Amino acid sequence: MMMSRAEDFLEHYRILEEELNSKYQCEEKSGSPVVRFIADKESKPYREKLNMCREIRNFLSHHSELDGEPLIEPSEGIIHFLKEVTDYLRQPPPALSYATQFADILKASPKNKVVTVMKKMQKSGFSHVPVLDKGEMIGIFSISTFFNYALRHNLTLLHDDMLIEDFSELLPPDKHENERFLFLPPTATLFDVKNEFEKRSQRSKRLAVIFITDNGSIGGRILGMLTPWDVVNER
Repeated sequence: MMMSRAEDFLEHYRILEEELNSKYQCEEKSGSPVVRFIADKESKPYREKLNMCREIRNFLSHHSELDGEPLIEPSEGIIHFLKEVTDYLRQPPPALSYATQFADILKASPKNKVVTVMKKMQKSGFSHVPVLDKGEMIGIFSISTFFNYALRHNLTLLHDDMLIEDFSELLPPDKHENERFLFLPPTATLFDVKNEFEKRSQRSKRLAVIFITDNGSIGGRILGMLTPWDVVNER
């Protein structure tokens, strides 16, 4: 016997709940996972329709028929919407699709002049520049790198002949005093990245950049980079 649209709707709503229970690892189903998802920033593109679906589901669960006739019949469109949200949860968008791709990243080499790199940073809007030596990342140069170097060495002027390699002591990711960096594999999702940026700072260090590399480590080949600005308005 073919399902009615009401039954089809309820079945897809149940599947959505199962996906959300899995997402939130709900061992005790004391609350609605849909309500929890609606309260999550991640649900912003779907929030209004999800609220509507929740009301339809509650109505169908308690007042589906009157004198043997269905009181309401969900549209094909709203059932398709439930499928869309479920598919979205099953296969979240990859972080790499929101990243600045390697070819477009401003990069530097140890032999580059600092003044040249900083001018390019100002022009392009990059605040952090991976330093590559023979294709391998050996560090990250930022404006704070220069200021910290200046404070350590009582530097009052930026000399034209200064090279990126002169800052080698401050380039490794763990040598940045107020910033930290994260390396994730290509399998990282947009949600993984957003969650990392939204975590509280560790030891007063803010997460400045996430690099996607082919093996998820600093030694891997860079595929892309993300800053909070890349994901703040994305679902």
